[in-house]
Amino acid sequence: MLDAIGRGAVLAPSGATEAAGEAAVAASGVAGALRSAHGQPAEAARAPDVLRLNAADARLQRQDVGRVLAALEARVSSLETPARPRWVEALRIGPLRRPETPPALALLRDLQRQLAAGSAPALDIRESARFSLQMEKLAGLLPSGGPRPEISRGLAELSERLALHGHAAWAQLARSEAETQLLPQFARFDRPGASSERHVGGSVGVGLGLGEGGVGAKASFNVGLGWGRSVDNDDEGFVFRNRSKTATASAAIGGGVGVAKLSGGVDGRAQHTRYEEYDSATAFVKLNADTLGRASRRDTLGQGARAAVGALIRLFRPGHGNELKHYHRLQQQAADQQQRLGVLLGWLGQRDASAPLPGSRPAVVPSGDIVSVKGGASARAEAAGLSAGVGVSVERIDIHAKAWTPYWRALASPRQAARDPEIAAQRLAGIEAQAQALFDGPRDRAGARPLSRLSAVASARALRECGPEVLLKAVQGLAAELDHFCAVAQQLDAGIGKRQGGARVERSIADSWRGRSREDVLANMALAHAALMVAAAERPEAAPAAQALADIAPRLCAPPIRHNAGALARRTAFLDTLELKIVERSHTLNLGGGIGPLGVKAEATLVERQRVHLNPVRAGDYKDLRLTLSGSLADAGALDKLKGALMAQLAPHGLAEALPAALADAQSALSGQLGGGVTLLLRFYRPQYHSEADFPARAAGFRLQLSRVSASGEAALSVSGGVPLQPGVSLELGLSAGASAGVVLRERWGDNSLSAPMMHYLHLQAVGEAERWPDLRLDQRPALQGLFRRLAEPGSAVRAEAEYFLRRQPQDGFGERFAAAMRGHGDGEAGFTRAEAALEELMQRQYPLWQADKLAFPGWSESPAAA
Repeated sequence: MLDAIGRGAVLAPSGATEAAGEAAVAASGVAGALRSAHGQPAEAARAPDVLRLNAADARLQRQDVGRVLAALEARVSSLETPARPRWVEALRIGPLRRPETPPALALLRDLQRQLAAGSAPALDIRESARFSLQMEKLAGLLPSGGPRPEISRGLAELSERLALHGHAAWAQLARSEAETQLLPQFARFDRPGASSERHVGGSVGVGLGLGEGGVGAKASFNVGLGWGRSVDNDDEGFVFRNRSKTATASAAIGGGVGVAKLSGGVDGRAQHTRYEEYDSATAFVKLNADTLGRASRRDTLGQGARAAVGALIRLFRPGHGNELKHYHRLQQQAADQQQRLGVLLGWLGQRDASAPLPGSRPAVVPSGDIVSVKGGASARAEAAGLSAGVGVSVERIDIHAKAWTPYWRALASPRQAARDPEIAAQRLAGIEAQAQALFDGPRDRAGARPLSRLSAVASARALRECGPEVLLKAVQGLAAELDHFCAVAQQLDAGIGKRQGGARVERSIADSWRGRSREDVLANMALAHAALMVAAAERPEAAPAAQALADIAPRLCAPPIRHNAGALARRTAFLDTLELKIVERSHTLNLGGGIGPLGVKAEATLVERQRVHLNPVRAGDYKDLRLTLSGSLADAGALDKLKGALMAQLAPHGLAEALPAALADAQSALSGQLGGGVTLLLRFYRPQYHSEADFPARAAGFRLQLSRVSASGEAALSVSGGVPLQPGVSLELGLSAGASAGVVLRERWGDNSLSAPMMHYLHLQAVGEAERWPDLRLDQRPALQGLFRRLAEPGSAVRAEAEYFLRRQPQDGFGERFAAAMRGHGDGEAGFTRAEAALEELMQRQYPLWQADKLAFPGWSESPAAA
């Protein structure tokens, strides 16, 4: 088989079905010979039974699965009940009644009966789970020895591979069900401002001073480390999954007389966050459903005791029995074994013409790094159960994101590899310079290196000058070698061909492509593909070659074999980096009070923010006014009570004095806290484009962008302790863990600015989720009514803003139609609908200009060389 692959007889996963058909005919002859050897009449050669076991989405087809099971039953029946010689039948020697049905046959017949009861063309999730588990069971029931062990082994292997095929089909359906269940749970993250966080941390410090009897002062110095994970939504609508590491340092001093206390301090924080960016909550769920959800085949079938025991084990091991987390591995294994499964089905006289399975194809999610540094100072006064505090802080946030653009996508764009023409020229030259290593050198034999083998030329310059038929032949050869390599890799990954030298075949292909690993081979193939694209660019006569290059590009970037997708993506792309910056200044005033463990606090915060961003409707200056009312329930005496009880037990035995003095005098506290609050946010925004020369000065300035009411809750647990080192000096230690979540209850856009509706509309257009806009528009109907009223006023700020955008758009009379629609917004429902349509048309016409502004953002940095 590997020899056939090596000669190019099987070049693509689709070609695997043809090979399987040929193998089916050959195998029928082998099976006939085996039957003759065991006293059975040889069957006449017949055409294989063509079937499609799976659809393109990996779901098993009911009718064809039934045909496979029927053929498998016939073969197992001949194995379990071998035919007796004719003279034994003639003399009626032996028992007249057939023995009890063997377990393997009973299993197959029962499974056929259960699957035949369904009516849908494809097996559902329960049927796929049952099929997979029963095939696994069948493989164990088949005899391993007997007079025909080679047939038993073949049937057992076929059963195992059918089980894996069913397992992958179940995983596909289970993942779809998980998406359906998870989407409502994560829908709240489509609201800007929603968040969820978990964090742990520890601190160590030194305390100085005296504080006995509520008189005196104490100073403390602490440093700490923290780790956190969170999911949140930014103002625009992107969903971020964050992993952060934090280092903190603080100094505080406090003192008091009687019930009055005064304290103050300074603190600093440095934080590094690694984030992943998703277009929306829907995209987040669809890309992570196999890790967010859990499922197993036995749970799907609800198999009583097993399900109950599994649920008990999962109380202590949450990941126990979760087969859904193996989704990508199962999809890849099913794709790897598809060729071998076709050969085994050919042994049953069947030819599988199924669509090739795509493999796992894990997505490469955009990611980046955030580095923030924050410093602040605060002061607080407490008396008679009441407290008041003030605080100020300054924070700088730097966002560094890497964007990888695949060679083929960049070269196919109108910009020709880069926004900057000079960088584009350098990138094209870099592609050709790197590709030169794939052409024959002076001492190489002809065709020793891949690009010379494909094109029969010796340099990138000669490739640009060769005829279009040479380019087309080279592209076709590249596609054939890619499919050849994938076929060999899949055979090896399926556990086939190792004894036949399959690893040597793969090694030979890798050597011919100047690589050591699969990623090396695929990266060099992508480099050759890019060199061919450069050679075919701007040559009308090379259009067939350019189309062939476009056809194979997606398969080259996401081949259906096991590989490191992230590493391959980085090696076959141009690198752009994006630098964003935020500077914040915060001023806080809070008042609080409490009775026992209950606490209440009111807080007002003003945050002044300057944002440097590529999105024109997000860049600019902000003033956020937050008003928060919160409550908490805390208990901080658990460790002291435990310590007192321990000392009381030790004292009667005279053991209390034996404790070290430092331990006896140690102060410790275990505290837990539950809290919640409601926040009103008023956000005032001055876009950066207000400072443009052609923007009316009378309309520039801060305008209310939105008001938002959100609710938050948190739970925290902390352990702290102080160990006296010497009089007036103590070592202070602390550990903490907690979780918090925030949901948006209500949001209303401002009526004197286009920034909020335009930001959301353009985002939904860019991420391909425009179908969400009608629901958002309906939710913001009161805000839109106010906006249309303002747009109808000639002297309003938002009218001037709309005219600024209209001047940048094509001058085709739309400005007059827009103004007329705004003036008629109050003419009943029809007038409001016309105003909505006019606003949407304004934003849709702005979309290409918005995209161009983002590309022209000076924070982009394009790497001149290929990554």
